[in-house]
Amino acid sequence: MTRDSESGRDGVSGNVFHGPAPFQLGDRNVQINHIHQPAPQRRPLVLAGVAVTTREELAAAIRGDWTAARRQFFEGAATTGAPSDGWLSLLAWLHELDGLTADDLTAQIELIDHRLRDDGLPADLKLLHLLGWLDPEGEAVWRGTVVTPESLSEALRIGRLRESGPEWELYRDLCEGGLLDALSRFTVLSALRGTQRTWDEVWDSWRQLAARVPDLPPEAREWAGSGARGLLLAALLPYSESKTWLRAGCESVAPPPTGEITWYDWLRARDGGSDTPIGWLVRADFTAFAAAQAEQRRRQAAVDRQNQQAMTALDAASALRDRQWADYESRRLSPTARSGAVIRAALWLGTWGAATIPVAWIMWGWARPDIAATLSWYLVALTLAAYAGWLPRVIRLGAAYQPPLRRMREWAEEARADPGSVRRGLIRAGAVVAALLILGVLLHDIGVIATTVLVTPLLAAAFYFARIGALHDWADEHKERLRDYKSRRPGSGGIPESIVRGVQSPSARVRADAYQAYMRQFIGLDHGGKDDADRENDRRSR
Repeated sequence: MTRDSESGRDGVSGNVFHGPAPFQLGDRNVQINHIHQPAPQRRPLVLAGVAVTTREELAAAIRGDWTAARRQFFEGAATTGAPSDGWLSLLAWLHELDGLTADDLTAQIELIDHRLRDDGLPADLKLLHLLGWLDPEGEAVWRGTVVTPESLSEALRIGRLRESGPEWELYRDLCEGGLLDALSRFTVLSALRGTQRTWDEVWDSWRQLAARVPDLPPEAREWAGSGARGLLLAALLPYSESKTWLRAGCESVAPPPTGEITWYDWLRARDGGSDTPIGWLVRADFTAFAAAQAEQRRRQAAVDRQNQQAMTALDAASALRDRQWADYESRRLSPTARSGAVIRAALWLGTWGAATIPVAWIMWGWARPDIAATLSWYLVALTLAAYAGWLPRVIRLGAAYQPPLRRMREWAEEARADPGSVRRGLIRAGAVVAALLILGVLLHDIGVIATTVLVTPLLAAAFYFARIGALHDWADEHKERLRDYKSRRPGSGGIPESIVRGVQSPSARVRADAYQAYMRQFIGLDHGGKDDADRENDRRSR
């Protein structure tokens, strides 16, 4: 009952009775008509310059300008922490709504008390809950973008593999939690009810399982704690779109054979089966990890086999080269070869001694034959002293000692082609002539005994310089062979850069050619064939 302030009569409020209300008084029916008062005019809510009065209008305004609605309703709090004018206006507007059913009133109370007043809930989620209450039959919009089963599936398929873009942003927001519950308020996404809780439970179960996987690769373990979450949700979504790409992903990667990847077999035995979310995850993402690891192991095994084959061939080639070198050394140092070297040295030095004796007779024989004869004996003594000093080295060289006795013309041509060699030869000839002239003068002036005393240091010098190898040893080919043998031994660092680059080439043909060239580094010590000819040409060119 209410009292009319103007007439002073009592009446029943119009929001209690909406028509005549008969009741029984004694034996008479009494009809009381309520006093009708017009409903007060409610103030519209203004959002982004648009006045709205109904739930549908406010929902449309929020979908049209999500940022403005969030800023006006939930981000406009004063610096003192007091509720903002936009929040108070929204609250008052919601309380003044009429035409609400009992279910609407219950949902409104829950919305205001448990969602919109929750300080821990992000502003965007509050706005999404509000939109879901205002117009659950309309489009589900999140931060201005329409959310559909297809967009959810794409966010999980693409967003979990990226770090930017709209799919990644939606995937990130899904992983932060709470978004699925808010989206499930919309009729188009009502099948999502309860998915958030199930997702969290499956995620916890997966993390506990992943923590126990033995020998899980670091990259797979990192993915198990982050990116795997999205695939679990994709397996839980009640929509065929996500199942389509999940199935395609599983079929695109062949799992490794059982027993090849231990940790993968361990997971397959504990994932709960192919129809479970963890089963989908293992058969998709972690099958890819296992297949990649298996392929890497197979490639490494192939490389190891190839390297082992190459090393086996190289060891065989190196052993052959060592045998060839041992045979060469045996021939070079045989008694026969050393005897031949001694004879060649006597002939070579004797030739030079015999060549200088005529010079003494040409200079002194016509006037003083006695001086020429004495000088000849001096030259013989010097030759013998040089021979005695040179003999130990000749014996050590053996067959390698090869003076140009059989190729005098060739040696002379080579010497003539070298201007420095000709100059050195003239200097030596001049020194011989000068020495014979000086010795002849000394014999003439001071006598044979005194001159012989003076010649004794020359004999010692000839022996000493021959001993230390100051004379040409005529073993150039042997030195080249020795240098070639040492440089081509494994670990010597003598491998050409072209071979080093070749064995690292991705081309199988280039690698094969490089390995063949590498093996040729350890063969070719035999005295016949192209290698000897090449070495001879190289030696002559120098």
